[in-house]
Amino acid sequence: MPTPPCCRTILARSPSAEVARCSCGHIHLSLGPMTIRMDEGTLHGMWHTLGDALRALSPAPETHPEPATTGGWKQ
Repeated sequence: MPTPPCCRTILARSPSAEVARCSCGHIHLSLGPMTIRMDEGTLHGMWHTLGDALRALSPAPETHPEPATTGGWKQ
């Protein structure tokens, strides 16, 4: 008896990528013509890694020196 085909539910879609959950439990990340199949834990790990990469690419925020405090009110 043949195995029933998997059914995918789209979780997110943009012009460049699509993420779908398969009825068998896998997550499918499609980037153009390429699809990467993974489990949910791997998707979470990749999300953190991509966030780290984006933070590394972002310019460092400008820091402004704090005004010096002189110990309180004086007469």
